[in-house]
Amino acid sequence: MNLDFHVHGILSRKSYFNEEFFLLGIENAKEQGLDGFILCDHFNAENIDQMYKYLEENYEYEGDRYFVNGFYVFLGIEVNVKNGGHVIVSGNREDIYEIKDVLIAYSVKPNFIPLKELLNLAESHNCLTIGCHPYRGSHKLCLQDKEELKRLDALDLNAKDIFNRGQSQVEAEVKALSEELEIPFVTGSDSHFPMQLGSVKSIFEKEFLNVMEIKVELKLRNPGIYVSPALDLKVFSAKVAKRYIKKLEVKKVIN
Repeated sequence: MNLDFHVHGILSRKSYFNEEFFLLGIENAKEQGLDGFILCDHFNAENIDQMYKYLEENYEYEGDRYFVNGFYVFLGIEVNVKNGGHVIVSGNREDIYEIKDVLIAYSVKPNFIPLKELLNLAESHNCLTIGCHPYRGSHKLCLQDKEELKRLDALDLNAKDIFNRGQSQVEAEVKALSEELEIPFVTGSDSHFPMQLGSVKSIFEKEFLNVMEIKVELKLRNPGIYVSPALDLKVFSAKVAKRYIKKLEVKKVIN
Protein backbone atom coordinates (compact mmCIF):
# COMPACT_ATOMS: atom_id res chain seq x y z
CA MET A 1 0.00 0.00 0.00
CA ASN A 2 1.46 3.32 -1.08
CA LEU A 3 0.55 6.23 1.20
CA ASP A 4 1.01 9.98 1.40
CA PHE A 5 0.87 11.05 5.07
CA HIS A 6 0.40 14.80 4.55
CA VAL A 7 -2.31 16.02 2.17
CA HIS A 8 -4.61 19.05 2.33
CA GLY A 9 -8.06 19.00 0.77
CA ILE A 10 -8.56 22.76 1.08
CA LEU A 11 -6.44 25.30 -0.80
CA SER A 12 -5.72 27.44 2.28
CA ARG A 13 -7.03 28.10 5.79
CA LYS A 14 -9.53 30.68 4.55
CA SER A 15 -10.57 28.94 1.31
CA TYR A 16 -13.81 27.07 0.72
CA PHE A 17 -13.70 23.34 0.14
CA ASN A 18 -13.74 22.70 -3.62
CA GLU A 19 -15.21 19.32 -4.54
CA GLU A 20 -13.81 19.45 -8.08
CA PHE A 21 -10.21 20.04 -6.94
CA PHE A 22 -10.55 17.33 -4.31
CA LEU A 23 -11.69 14.72 -6.84
CA LEU A 24 -8.99 15.80 -9.29
CA GLY A 25 -6.50 15.20 -6.52
CA ILE A 26 -7.88 11.70 -5.97
CA GLU A 27 -7.57 10.85 -9.66
CA ASN A 28 -4.07 12.26 -9.90
CA ALA A 29 -3.01 10.39 -6.77
CA LYS A 30 -4.24 7.13 -8.28
CA GLU A 31 -2.42 7.82 -11.55
CA GLN A 32 0.79 8.45 -9.56
CA GLY A 33 0.57 5.06 -7.87
CA LEU A 34 -0.84 6.10 -4.52
CA ASP A 35 -3.45 3.92 -2.81
CA GLY A 36 -4.39 6.32 -0.03
CA PHE A 37 -3.50 9.43 1.92
CA ILE A 38 -4.07 11.14 5.23
CA LEU A 39 -6.27 14.17 4.70
CA CYS A 40 -4.93 16.55 7.32
CA ASP A 41 -6.10 20.10 6.85
CA HIS A 42 -5.16 22.70 9.43
CA PHE A 43 -7.19 22.33 12.60
CA ASN A 44 -8.17 26.02 12.42
CA ALA A 45 -9.13 26.05 8.71
CA GLU A 46 -12.37 27.98 8.41
CA ASN A 47 -14.18 25.47 6.19
CA ILE A 48 -12.88 22.13 7.42
CA ASP A 49 -16.36 21.08 8.55
CA GLN A 50 -17.62 21.63 5.01
CA MET A 51 -15.10 19.05 3.78
CA TYR A 52 -16.02 16.58 6.52
CA LYS A 53 -19.71 16.92 5.69
CA TYR A 54 -19.03 16.28 2.00
CA LEU A 55 -17.17 13.07 2.78
CA GLU A 56 -19.82 11.83 5.19
CA GLU A 57 -22.65 12.43 2.74
CA ASN A 58 -21.01 10.94 -0.33
CA TYR A 59 -18.66 8.06 0.51
CA GLU A 60 -18.53 4.75 2.34
CA TYR A 61 -16.61 4.76 5.61
CA GLU A 62 -15.08 1.56 6.96
CA GLY A 63 -12.53 1.20 9.75
CA ASP A 64 -10.83 4.59 9.79
CA ARG A 65 -10.99 5.32 6.08
CA TYR A 66 -13.29 6.62 3.39
CA PHE A 67 -13.40 4.83 0.06
CA VAL A 68 -13.43 7.60 -2.56
CA ASN A 69 -13.65 6.42 -6.17
CA GLY A 70 -11.35 3.46 -5.51
CA PHE A 71 -9.00 5.39 -3.22
CA TYR A 72 -8.56 5.36 0.57
CA VAL A 73 -8.79 8.58 2.58
CA PHE A 74 -7.83 8.57 6.26
CA LEU A 75 -8.83 11.60 8.34
CA GLY A 76 -6.42 13.77 10.27
CA ILE A 77 -5.64 17.36 11.22
CA GLU A 78 -2.44 19.40 11.19
CA VAL A 79 -1.97 21.17 14.52
CA ASN A 80 0.24 24.11 15.45
CA VAL A 81 1.95 23.53 18.79
CA LYS A 82 3.22 26.07 21.31
CA ASN A 83 6.86 27.16 20.90
CA GLY A 84 7.00 26.09 17.27
CA GLY A 85 6.15 23.20 15.00
CA HIS A 86 3.25 21.30 13.49
CA VAL A 87 1.98 17.80 14.27
CA ILE A 88 -0.40 15.66 12.23
CA VAL A 89 -2.95 13.74 14.29
CA SER A 90 -4.87 10.98 12.48
CA GLY A 91 -7.46 8.51 13.67
CA ASN A 92 -11.08 7.47 13.62
CA ARG A 93 -13.29 10.29 12.37
CA GLU A 94 -15.21 10.61 15.65
CA ASP A 95 -11.92 10.96 17.53
CA ILE A 96 -10.69 13.56 15.06
CA TYR A 97 -13.94 15.51 15.45
CA GLU A 98 -13.57 15.43 19.24
CA ILE A 99 -9.94 16.52 19.15
CA LYS A 100 -10.73 19.33 16.73
CA ASP A 101 -13.42 20.60 19.12
CA VAL A 102 -10.96 20.56 22.03
CA LEU A 103 -8.46 22.52 19.93
CA ILE A 104 -10.88 25.41 19.38
CA ALA A 105 -9.53 26.85 22.62
CA TYR A 106 -6.00 26.77 21.13
CA SER A 107 -6.70 28.07 17.64
CA VAL A 108 -4.79 31.37 17.70
CA LYS A 109 -1.13 32.14 18.40
CA PRO A 110 0.24 32.53 21.12
CA ASN A 111 -2.37 30.19 22.59
CA PHE A 112 -1.40 27.07 20.62
CA ILE A 113 -1.53 23.80 22.54
CA PRO A 114 1.73 22.59 24.15
CA LEU A 115 3.22 19.52 22.48
CA LYS A 116 2.93 17.40 25.62
CA GLU A 117 -0.76 18.23 25.98
CA LEU A 118 -1.46 17.47 22.32
CA LEU A 119 0.30 14.11 22.54
CA ASN A 120 -1.65 13.25 25.68
CA LEU A 121 -4.86 14.09 23.84
CA ALA A 122 -3.88 12.05 20.78
CA GLU A 123 -2.80 9.04 22.83
CA SER A 124 -6.07 9.07 24.78
CA HIS A 125 -7.83 8.56 21.41
CA ASN A 126 -5.30 6.01 20.05
CA CYS A 127 -4.36 8.37 17.24
CA LEU A 128 -1.33 8.36 14.94
CA THR A 129 1.00 11.36 15.40
CA ILE A 130 3.52 12.62 12.85
CA GLY A 131 5.98 15.47 13.38
CA CYS A 132 5.65 17.68 10.31
CA HIS A 133 8.59 19.23 8.42
CA PRO A 134 10.66 19.31 11.65
CA TYR A 135 13.34 21.74 10.41
CA ARG A 136 11.18 24.23 8.49
CA GLY A 137 11.75 27.95 9.00
CA SER A 138 9.73 29.33 11.90
CA HIS A 139 8.07 25.94 12.53
CA LYS A 140 11.11 24.10 13.90
CA LEU A 141 9.56 21.16 15.69
CA CYS A 142 13.09 19.83 16.17
CA LEU A 143 13.61 22.40 18.95
CA GLN A 144 10.90 20.88 21.12
CA ASP A 145 11.82 18.70 24.11
CA LYS A 146 13.36 15.48 22.81
CA GLU A 147 11.58 13.29 25.35
CA GLU A 148 8.25 14.55 24.04
CA LEU A 149 9.33 14.14 20.40
CA LYS A 150 10.12 10.49 21.11
CA ARG A 151 6.41 9.96 21.74
CA LEU A 152 5.60 10.71 18.08
CA ASP A 153 4.89 7.76 15.78
CA ALA A 154 6.94 9.20 12.91
CA LEU A 155 8.53 12.27 11.34
CA ASP A 156 7.59 13.83 8.01
CA LEU A 157 9.98 13.86 5.04
CA ASN A 158 8.25 16.74 3.33
CA ALA A 159 8.12 17.45 -0.42
CA LYS A 160 7.95 21.24 0.03
CA ASP A 161 11.11 21.18 2.13
CA ILE A 162 12.85 19.03 -0.48
CA PHE A 163 11.83 21.56 -3.15
CA ASN A 164 13.09 24.51 -1.09
CA ARG A 165 16.35 23.07 0.31
CA GLY A 166 17.21 19.94 -1.66
CA GLN A 167 16.62 16.25 -1.05
CA SER A 168 20.07 15.40 0.29
CA GLN A 169 19.99 18.06 3.01
CA VAL A 170 16.38 17.52 4.08
CA GLU A 171 16.61 13.75 4.08
CA ALA A 172 19.87 13.83 6.06
CA GLU A 173 18.31 16.09 8.71
CA VAL A 174 15.15 14.03 9.07
CA LYS A 175 17.05 10.74 9.07
CA ALA A 176 19.43 11.96 11.78
CA LEU A 177 16.56 13.14 13.98
CA SER A 178 14.69 9.92 13.30
CA GLU A 179 17.67 7.89 14.51
CA GLU A 180 18.19 10.11 17.57
CA LEU A 181 14.53 9.78 18.59
CA GLU A 182 14.34 6.12 17.54
CA ILE A 183 11.19 6.68 15.51
CA PRO A 184 10.73 6.18 11.74
CA PHE A 185 10.05 8.80 9.10
CA VAL A 186 7.37 8.76 6.43
CA THR A 187 6.68 10.92 3.39
CA GLY A 188 4.29 13.84 3.05
CA SER A 189 3.69 15.77 -0.14
CA ASP A 190 2.15 18.66 1.84
CA SER A 191 -0.09 19.05 -1.19
CA HIS A 192 -2.75 21.76 -1.33
CA PHE A 193 -3.29 21.24 -5.06
CA PRO A 194 -3.79 18.06 -7.17
CA MET A 195 -0.62 18.13 -9.24
CA GLN A 196 1.64 17.95 -6.17
CA LEU A 197 0.39 14.49 -5.27
CA GLY A 198 2.80 11.71 -6.21
CA SER A 199 5.87 13.81 -5.46
CA VAL A 200 6.62 11.42 -2.59
CA LYS A 201 5.29 8.05 -1.42
CA SER A 202 5.64 5.76 1.58
CA ILE A 203 5.60 2.13 0.47
CA PHE A 204 4.20 -0.66 2.64
CA GLU A 205 3.77 -4.35 1.85
CA LYS A 206 0.33 -4.54 3.43
CA GLU A 207 -3.00 -2.72 3.35
CA PHE A 208 -4.39 -0.85 6.35
CA LEU A 209 -7.99 -0.67 7.44
CA ASN A 210 -7.40 1.58 10.43
CA VAL A 211 -4.83 3.92 11.90
CA MET A 212 -3.83 1.57 14.71
CA GLU A 213 -2.59 -0.91 12.10
CA ILE A 214 -0.37 1.83 10.67
CA LYS A 215 0.96 2.66 14.15
CA VAL A 216 1.83 -0.98 14.78
CA GLU A 217 3.52 -1.37 11.39
CA LEU A 218 5.66 1.74 11.95
CA LYS A 219 6.90 0.30 15.24
CA LEU A 220 7.96 -2.89 13.46
CA ARG A 221 9.67 -1.51 10.37
CA ASN A 222 10.33 1.58 8.28
CA PRO A 223 8.37 2.04 5.06
CA GLY A 224 10.01 2.24 1.67
CA ILE A 225 10.59 5.85 0.63
CA TYR A 226 10.01 7.13 -2.91
CA VAL A 227 10.87 10.64 -4.09
CA SER A 228 9.75 11.48 -7.62
CA PRO A 229 12.41 12.76 -10.03
CA ALA A 230 9.73 15.27 -11.08
CA LEU A 231 9.22 16.56 -7.51
CA ASP A 232 10.50 20.07 -8.25
CA LEU A 233 8.17 20.46 -11.22
CA LYS A 234 5.19 19.10 -9.29
CA VAL A 235 5.70 21.34 -6.26
CA PHE A 236 6.53 24.46 -8.29
CA SER A 237 3.54 24.00 -10.61
CA ALA A 238 1.20 23.47 -7.66
CA LYS A 239 2.62 26.55 -5.92
CA VAL A 240 2.01 28.78 -8.94
CA ALA A 241 -1.50 27.39 -9.49
CA LYS A 242 -2.40 27.81 -5.82
CA ARG A 243 -1.24 31.44 -5.82
CA TYR A 244 -3.27 32.20 -8.95
CA ILE A 245 -6.46 30.59 -7.64
CA LYS A 246 -6.18 32.40 -4.30
CA LYS A 247 -6.03 35.70 -6.21
CA LEU A 248 -9.19 34.73 -8.06
CA GLU A 249 -10.87 33.94 -4.74
CA VAL A 250 -9.97 37.38 -3.39
CA LYS A 251 -11.30 39.12 -6.52
CA LYS A 252 -14.54 37.14 -6.23
CA VAL A 253 -15.03 38.26 -2.63
CA ILE A 254 -14.29 41.92 -3.50
CA ASN A 255 -16.67 41.89 -6.44
